[in-house]
Amino acid sequence: MSAIENNAVTDKTQVYIVGGGIAGLASAAFAIRDGNIPGKNIHIFEVMNTLGGALDGAGTPQAYICRGARKYNYPAFNCTWNLLATIPSLSDPEKTVMKEIVEYNKLNPKNVQTRIIDKNMNRDYVKNWGPEQSDVPDVIKLMSTPEKMIEDRKISDWFRPSFFSSNFWIVYCSMFGFEPWHCVIEMKRYLLRFRHDGYRTVQGGGEVSTPYNQYDSMILPIRRWLEDRDVNFKMGCKVTDLGFKPSADELTIDRIHYIGNGKKEEVALNEGDIVIATIGSIVADSRSGSMTEPARLERGKLDGSWTLWENIIKSVKEQRSSIDGDEMIEPTELGNPSVFCDHIDETKWVVFSVTATDRKFLELFEEFTGNKDGQADLVTFKDSPWLMSIHMPAQPQFPDQPDDVLFWMGYGLIQNKEGDYVKKKMADCNGGEILTEICNQFGFTDELPHIRNTSTCIPTMNPYDTAHFMPRKNSDRPRVVPEGSTNLAFVGQYVEIPDECVMLVESSIRSAQTAVYTLLNVDKMVPPIHGLQQEVEDSGS
Repeated sequence: MSAIENNAVTDKTQVYIVGGGIAGLASAAFAIRDGNIPGKNIHIFEVMNTLGGALDGAGTPQAYICRGARKYNYPAFNCTWNLLATIPSLSDPEKTVMKEIVEYNKLNPKNVQTRIIDKNMNRDYVKNWGPEQSDVPDVIKLMSTPEKMIEDRKISDWFRPSFFSSNFWIVYCSMFGFEPWHCVIEMKRYLLRFRHDGYRTVQGGGEVSTPYNQYDSMILPIRRWLEDRDVNFKMGCKVTDLGFKPSADELTIDRIHYIGNGKKEEVALNEGDIVIATIGSIVADSRSGSMTEPARLERGKLDGSWTLWENIIKSVKEQRSSIDGDEMIEPTELGNPSVFCDHIDETKWVVFSVTATDRKFLELFEEFTGNKDGQADLVTFKDSPWLMSIHMPAQPQFPDQPDDVLFWMGYGLIQNKEGDYVKKKMADCNGGEILTEICNQFGFTDELPHIRNTSTCIPTMNPYDTAHFMPRKNSDRPRVVPEGSTNLAFVGQYVEIPDECVMLVESSIRSAQTAVYTLLNVDKMVPPIHGLQQEVEDSGS
């Protein structure tokens, strides 16, 4: 019997969670709901002064901001719906968040008229969405090739150059954030994961939306549920390292090092306590610009999610070497963060949020594309040097958003080319310049002065936005509960869960459920990853 199997949960068991993103919050919820841990025994350390991580949404009617719009799907998000089916809605406590989302999507179905726009302003709703006939054998072969045979390979190593101009690639890369230099294993996983709903997913009809932005619709209800159960939130606290008991083959944490209110602090763990740590972050060191200033690129790993992972590895190396008296031995079970965080020029993204004091842009957008707000989550300019996509969500996106205020957002996949109309790289553009490029791509040139005068466009630079897709081996990400661990689990988008798609919110919640069920010996099964061969029914129908 392993040390974990001997863990006994008592009323004194303390659960320490590092990171207040969706993985950390889900860990707390599962620990209470399924692990029978009292809320007062759960402590969440968060370096920022707000929760949610990448699932954010903030601001005022003068300027709202989101750093991304996450995608959901009924059959493929088993752990997500398992969690949200027990969290009460804020608008109606008699409903769960899951029920609220299902009802909302029934009343607001997708109706895509335009998904892609080319350089001649031709609109395409992707009726012919599949790969070109010449690329089909490569796609099929990739889906059936064992991952161990394609470790450390890029997508561009697998497909011919012509593949990257196909509608199939344009839709997939804009939907999930793939670049040709990203990991071909991740491409394979997404192809398999969403082939059950391929056509609707490509068009946008397979996607599930939340009633408001992801913070107000998901994070805030979970936080309120946790607060009602007396969970302890340690905001503005940066965990810098974990201390381990000396051992050559076990990982047992005995202390947590953190900085709170500018002071170095330490928490000593007792027997039976556990630690669940988020490692890595796609929004770490995110910095925003303005209408007149571009977003600054921060390379210093200041927020701590990456340096914590690095410091954990260093600490384990040092304590093992002190036991053996030999040279430092790499703890391979803890992964290799440098594969993901040391390639900022290949992982950075600019996303932008637009708040307008009237709906002129929406009127023009609907007239040109045929898409009403919320009916098509993305519209992509396939020939744009920045490979830009626009996300026009259903209005309002914020509970306090006035009727005459419009919010929309977008991003560019290519950062190192000049725009067609603004002769700068996207990363060097301020909000006004990004608006200028977008309006010209749509042909809204006459209305551009009005749109600029009535809009606030905030660009945000995320240095690690696609770091999770960098070419890697499976061993470069640690398992949720690493080999030899007695009281430590990792969660988030940088843990290795076989067959899981790392960018999905589902992967973060699955890692949380796995961590809690394993460390607390919960006698329940984590919902399975959606079966690729089974008959699929849309749970929202």
